[in-house]
Amino acid sequence: MTVNLKKIYVGYRAKEKISSALLEQLDWFYRAADFDPKTGLALPQALSSFLKKIAQPVNNSIIHDRLWRITEHSRAALEHLMRSLNESPRREQALMPIHAVRELDANSFIKLSNRPGRTIREKLAGKPHMQAVRRFQSVDLPENRLLKAFVRHLVELLEFRLDYLGHEDEILPKIQSWLHSEEAQAIGNWDNLPPNNTLLSHRDYRRIWDAWRWLQTLDDDVAGDFVQVEARDKTMRLWRQCAQMWSSGKHLFSEMPLIFDYEKFEILPWSSKPPLFNTSRKNISRHSLQCEITDPVCVDFTSLRPSYDCGDGAFAQSLPDTFLWQQWRRDDESIDIELFHSDAVWLHPQSITISGPDLLFAKGNTSENCDRAARAFTIRLHEIFRNDTLYWLVPDFLNDFELELIRRNLNARFSNAEPLPRSVAAVFALADPAKIKGEGYAVVVVDTIGNKTCAVKLLAKFDENLKKRLPITRGFYWERCPPVIIANADDNRTEFQGYDISVVDAQERWHDAIPASRSGYIDPEHLKRDRRIGGFAFCINLTGSPVAGGVRLHTLQQKAGDIPLWRDQIPELSIKVMKDGHYQRFHLVSRGTTIKPVRGKPVFIPIAEEFTLPAGKQHYSFPLYIGSNADDLGFSARLDSPDFPLKGDALCDLNLTFEYGADTPYKLVFTPRAESIRPMRATWQRMDEIVISDAPAPEYPTPITWSDLRIFPKSGSNETSDLLDWMQRGIAQLDRHLYIRPKPRTTGEISSAWKIDKKGGKFTFAACDAVEDSVFIHQNSFIHGLNFVDFSEGQEISFELREREGKYSGWKVAGPTYKDAVHLKFFDKESEKDLVANIRKSLYFPVIQVWRDGRSISDPECPQDFSAAMKINCDYLVSLLSEDELPESVRAEIIFLLFCMHKDVPDDCTQLIFDKIRDGNILEKSLVGFALGDVSKQWQYDLLSKLVENLTGDVLRIFSYAIWRERNFVDKICLADMRSILNILSIMLGNIKQCPPRKYEKDEWTARNWIRSTTEPLELLLGLLRTRASSNPEIKMLLQPHQKITKEFAKQIEHVTEIILQSDIPLFSRVQLNLQKPKSDRVPDLLYALRLYLGGDDGADAIHISSVSDGNVD
Repeated sequence: MTVNLKKIYVGYRAKEKISSALLEQLDWFYRAADFDPKTGLALPQALSSFLKKIAQPVNNSIIHDRLWRITEHSRAALEHLMRSLNESPRREQALMPIHAVRELDANSFIKLSNRPGRTIREKLAGKPHMQAVRRFQSVDLPENRLLKAFVRHLVELLEFRLDYLGHEDEILPKIQSWLHSEEAQAIGNWDNLPPNNTLLSHRDYRRIWDAWRWLQTLDDDVAGDFVQVEARDKTMRLWRQCAQMWSSGKHLFSEMPLIFDYEKFEILPWSSKPPLFNTSRKNISRHSLQCEITDPVCVDFTSLRPSYDCGDGAFAQSLPDTFLWQQWRRDDESIDIELFHSDAVWLHPQSITISGPDLLFAKGNTSENCDRAARAFTIRLHEIFRNDTLYWLVPDFLNDFELELIRRNLNARFSNAEPLPRSVAAVFALADPAKIKGEGYAVVVVDTIGNKTCAVKLLAKFDENLKKRLPITRGFYWERCPPVIIANADDNRTEFQGYDISVVDAQERWHDAIPASRSGYIDPEHLKRDRRIGGFAFCINLTGSPVAGGVRLHTLQQKAGDIPLWRDQIPELSIKVMKDGHYQRFHLVSRGTTIKPVRGKPVFIPIAEEFTLPAGKQHYSFPLYIGSNADDLGFSARLDSPDFPLKGDALCDLNLTFEYGADTPYKLVFTPRAESIRPMRATWQRMDEIVISDAPAPEYPTPITWSDLRIFPKSGSNETSDLLDWMQRGIAQLDRHLYIRPKPRTTGEISSAWKIDKKGGKFTFAACDAVEDSVFIHQNSFIHGLNFVDFSEGQEISFELREREGKYSGWKVAGPTYKDAVHLKFFDKESEKDLVANIRKSLYFPVIQVWRDGRSISDPECPQDFSAAMKINCDYLVSLLSEDELPESVRAEIIFLLFCMHKDVPDDCTQLIFDKIRDGNILEKSLVGFALGDVSKQWQYDLLSKLVENLTGDVLRIFSYAIWRERNFVDKICLADMRSILNILSIMLGNIKQCPPRKYEKDEWTARNWIRSTTEPLELLLGLLRTRASSNPEIKMLLQPHQKITKEFAKQIEHVTEIILQSDIPLFSRVQLNLQKPKSDRVPDLLYALRLYLGGDDGADAIHISSVSDGNVD
């Protein structure tokens, strides 16, 4: 038989078992689930909330079946629409009294002309009516037709439900009444048209459309339910069993989201496994009463279960609610749950857990998730605390910028929410005004919270008016001084420590609740020795929550009226701006600025110094600093205006106000003195709010081609050089400086006897076949070791023939069989030094340039003649290393030339480079850096591996040369090694100190060495920023602006900049930069570029790296 809703109702009345079971199942599911009022779909919910509904059902005889769901979903829309239907203007022809006619058309005049009479008066005299246009508002619209069709069908089913279930829905008579109204009668029939925009987008009509669709498939859905009765019974039994276990209080259930599907009757845990539970060590009461407190309260969020006091005479109490919030996420699905009454929190890998204390202490507590958690927590607080006055305790070391999130959410729920420092609450709770000896009486409050131990001094100040109005205070109010951090513990706890609730970890292991540890005692004498604190009369070591002090302050303040019972010294506040050529602090709030903490009354803070906005910027952003801390606050003051960019520098007056407890306490307005520029209000922005994944990366200079090497521009000239020819000429010149190579010898015969010249020397002549003239032979022309007397007329000799002005002479004269061998020249210290200088002058530049950018003589583009010649020259340079008499300094230069050729170095020489790094004390950093090349040869890869195995400052200096020698070198370093390099580089930058003084008056090398050692890590950092263009997504994100290490580098660059400017020494860099910066900016180009890149500034896109000058590597 065909099953439909009416048959189920009939069967239920006849007490058929299966019909009763079906309606019971639908009723059970509907009561357990929560439905989205907009879509009508079942919403996810927390396990504990669901189990409570099952274990403690609401007693109600009304059956919540599919018809009930349809009615409930459309109820509010029906009631609203029946009072106010959509209308549309219409027009029609109608016979109307003359006095009512407002509009005529052509038809009106045609009808009128057909009447007897000559004039209009005559035509209307007998019948004062005429055909005219009538305009009216019509409700006969498609959406209203659907509404009428829907309620007709709905009424029929509700009446049938009334007859068989005995339940009359309260909306039934309203619908019946409306259907008999004239308005409903004016609506036509629904023609099953496609839905229009109104039905799909209007808040009320959309619900009617959804309900109409469900109504059309109601009988089919009921038939499907009928088939699944037995299977759904198993689902009910499973969850009822879980609810019974939960209700008994003997088991702990780990919290998780449940996903509901009404159509499939499915209730699925997030993990697709049965709920996790564990045996409880003590019986848990499941019958908690919802309490409401209507008195003003003081609340402390620093614990998982907030402490509060409402001044009812009882001690400070803790809420039973656990202020935990989770978001579970996978793919595009996310579910938020609140764990106020949960047994255990499950730290599932797919969940994000946020606690109440996290909103105060957690780093990065400004995410959207934190905002949603704060909203959930404040809604819950407002359900408990119904009074608009709420004092909430603030850890003293937190500033107003860090409290923005929780302050804004509390202000949205409580109209009189006031933040109160814990130290102030403590002094009102524990300090006796009767013991105050006079103005200046000091009390110190020591508070350990959020892994920090903070000491705050409060000074008693006298006010005569306060004494008269509130004698119990003796006229003294308290003034809070800025907090002093005396201990800052590292947060080394595991992820589940600090939760005073049972925890299930990611491996589904259970952990007992860990109560918060009590803070240790701080000796007052130790505090008095701290210059930041000084002397005081009384010390309060906070061991609990001082919420009672907040309530006492409220009670006293009600009596004191408009005289505040405490004052606050707000911290120093400054921004960093360009001034006198470098960045300096511009103070907004000076030390000792005191304000009255009164809600709704801004306090003006004077700023005497004028401020200049430089021209040409689309917006301005100034980092904020608190106190004398060298680290920025993590916030910036940003200026935007339609008047930007400014055409010229603008002189401004700054107006700053502070409003205690407001969503934005500090309001800073820049008022230009030029009336043509409108005032601008600064907005405070977190500097880490935006996660950038594509920040600008430095470019590698465009490699030149082999053909360009033949026309390389000469520095400071319009001429060019052929570096390939220069290279070969330089090696030939080197050979001439190194070796004595004999010239061809000529054999002849002495043709005359020895004669005496004017100086007493002996000479003779010889004849040879090479020339017709006689050859002059002098006694000094004989080679070393031979005597001229041993040679006489007619005897054969050999010699080097020389010609000068047409006359011939013999040189290196010897016997006819003598042969002269090639041999190395003798070098003394002076000639050795000259040779080294000559090598650097003639060969360094061409060899560095030719083999830059990974070029090799094996490249297809390399000219064949040069490739062939350089293979011979490489072998020649290698052969020089086997010369025993070669000076060591010259040998070092030859090795440098060879390894500048990186992968063109013969394999039998590669061991030399490993010898250079063997002991870890690497003297020739550029040599090793150049040798790495593109790391394409196995020996280069082995060399890189050995270097990264033992990362030191010297190794990083090597990388500073390698990274600007070849474009892809940075890609050869893996993620783990890259992280290690960044950590060591951070240490190196932090260790940069002032330039040492000269050792003597003309000492230049001290400054030169300091510049080189300072520049190398900076150049490496600039090169490493090219990782932002990496194809590896993890490496790409390493140095994005929002990363912690990037911010640390940015701070170190500012520190190095101050050192450079103070040293007043020009900073030379091999990396040639073309950039635009203000003329007054004295910051070196390299540091200026790093500042822009590290901060993710758009101006970094305009930086062009034109070349790298490696010629100066000594």
